[in-house]
Amino acid sequence: MSLKMLFNLNTSLYIRMQNILSSRYFSSKADKDIIVGSEKSIYETAEETPVYDTYQEIENIELEKKRNKSRLNKEHRNILFGQRPYEEAQEWYHNTIKYKKRLLGRYGMKAVEEPAGFVWPTPEEVNDMKEYERVAYPYSIQEEWARIEEKNRTNAEAIKAREAEVSQKMAKLDKWINDLNTRIAKKEADLLEAKKRKDRLIQEVRLELGSHVSIHDEKFKAVMAEKEKLEKKKLKEAKKKVKEEKKLARLAKLSQTDGDTTTASSSNEQIK
Repeated sequence: MSLKMLFNLNTSLYIRMQNILSSRYFSSKADKDIIVGSEKSIYETAEETPVYDTYQEIENIELEKKRNKSRLNKEHRNILFGQRPYEEAQEWYHNTIKYKKRLLGRYGMKAVEEPAGFVWPTPEEVNDMKEYERVAYPYSIQEEWARIEEKNRTNAEAIKAREAEVSQKMAKLDKWINDLNTRIAKKEADLLEAKKRKDRLIQEVRLELGSHVSIHDEKFKAVMAEKEKLEKKKLKEAKKKVKEEKKLARLAKLSQTDGDTTTASSSNEQIK
């Protein structure tokens, strides 16, 4: 494009701009009145609610949907913002007094469509509560306090008795430990004695049969069983003998005690 053509284009644009400005700002008063009158007649014939208001409401609803990034249901979102979940009853229990009381307690009076007096119990409910209290709490306040004090006193006595029992047992703890250690030592000694006795019997059998005979040999087992039988018999006789000696000693002690008692009684008679 040549320089001349650019100059002509620029000039034509400038002239057009001047014409527009002059027609808007330098027009006559009559022309302005005509324009204003025509605009007024247009607005007077238009509806009171322009169409773009409806479009704006729809756009606002869509905008709110887009703003909700939580993907929660409407009911859950209402709960999140501390509002009533449902605008209308969805289930039968939504119309019950119990559910409405819950709504009142959580979301306030704005969440229920009832007067505040609906939460007060009916006369039948009051009578039921009185009957329940009469059965569940039959005692007066003074009687209940007396029962509580008696219960506390009984518990304190039981605790005191338990502590005394524990103290007594703790005092005997050393004796019990010594007795246990004695029984353990006796058991270990008996086991050691049994092992020595068995080793002695094995040596005796080997002396009789020869050291080349295995302990798993049937002949060795038979001789060993016979030896053990004789050993048990000897032990039984020894225990019986010890038992008889203890019995005789106990009888001798009792006879001595009876003799001392008889002597003392005869001495008392002589004194009298």
